[in-house]
Amino acid sequence: MEIKFKVKKLKPIFIVIIAIFAGLWAIRSYNASRFHVEKETRFMMDTYVTIYAVGPKAVILKAIELALNRMQEIDIKFNSLNPKSPVYAFNHTLESVSDKEIINLIRKALKISEESHGAFDITIAPLAELWGFYSKEYYLPASQEIKDCLVSVGYKYLSLDAGRLTGTREGVKIDLGGVAKGYAISEAIRVLKSNGVASALIDAGGDIYALGKKGSKLWKVGIKDPRGEGTLGYVEVEDLAVMGSGDYERFFIKDGKRYHHIFNPKTGYPTQGVQSVILIYPDPVLAQAWTKIPFIMGPEKGLRRLEEIPDMEAIIITESGKILYSSGLKHSLNFIKEAENTGRQ
Repeated sequence: MEIKFKVKKLKPIFIVIIAIFAGLWAIRSYNASRFHVEKETRFMMDTYVTIYAVGPKAVILKAIELALNRMQEIDIKFNSLNPKSPVYAFNHTLESVSDKEIINLIRKALKISEESHGAFDITIAPLAELWGFYSKEYYLPASQEIKDCLVSVGYKYLSLDAGRLTGTREGVKIDLGGVAKGYAISEAIRVLKSNGVASALIDAGGDIYALGKKGSKLWKVGIKDPRGEGTLGYVEVEDLAVMGSGDYERFFIKDGKRYHHIFNPKTGYPTQGVQSVILIYPDPVLAQAWTKIPFIMGPEKGLRRLEEIPDMEAIIITESGKILYSSGLKHSLNFIKEAENTGRQ
C-alpha cells in the first residue's frame, strides 16, 4: 500500500472533509493519441457522484455509464427511505429481508458491530428519525423520548438465520447508510475493471477511491476545511479508498450547540469529542464503517482500535482541533506537528 502525505502551509484551519485536490490537467499530459479523459456526474445517495476515467474514449464512456448505473441500483436497493427498497419494507411492515446482496452487506456490518463492541450499529434508524435527520425537520428530543427510543436500538436485536434477516424486538429498524456508499464505490470499481478501465477516480460526495495511477503518478486527494476556504494538504494514493466522516455533514445548531447525525447507540445522543475522521484503506466498505468508531469510542481509544487493523491509516481531528494520526503516517506528517506548535490546537 503506497501512501504519501504532503501539505501546503496555509492559515491554521481544521481538516474536516475530503475533496478532490488535483485537477484533470495532469492527466491530460497523457499521449492524446492513445488516452482520453472522461468524467460524468450524477446525483444519488443524497450527494453528487463523479467518476473520472482514463483510457480509450469508447471504452471509458461505456465503463463510466455502467458503473454509475450500478451505483444507482445500489442506492435504490439499500436506501431505507426509498419505498422500493427491501430495507424500507423491513422498517415499515416488519417484512423480513432475504435479498442475498443486502444480507451479505448486513452480515459484514454485524461483524463490524461485534468487533467494535457495538460502537458501529445499523439499528440507529429510530434515533435518526426521532432527531429529525430523515425529514430534515430537526428536533431536540427530551431525555425520556430518547430513553423510550433506545428500547428498539441494538444490533443484537437482529437475527440472521438461513439467509433471512428478522427483528427480535418490536420497533427495530435498520439504516445501512454507514456501509452502503462504500459498497456502491466498491461495486463501481469492480465494473470499471471488468470493462477495461485501469485508471479512474470515484468521488462520491467527498468519499474517494483511486484506481491505479494517473500515468506514472499517484492520485492526489485533498483535505479541505468546510468551515473555511482553502486546502490544507493532500494524500497521494493508488488502489485505495479515502473515506471520511464528520460533524459537518448533517447537523443543526440549537442554543449554540451543534447536534450531528453520528449517534452513540448506547446514549442516544450525537457524539462529542471528535470533529472529523479520515481513513485510508483498500476496502471502501470497511473504511466507511470504521470512520464512525472514534466518534463513539473517543479519539485516543478509537485510534488505538484502528491501529489494530492491518494497512488502515487514520487522521482524527478532535473537537478542540488536535490532530491525531496513525503510526504509518507519522513519517510524513511533520507539518501537523508544526501546525500544532504554532497554535492550531
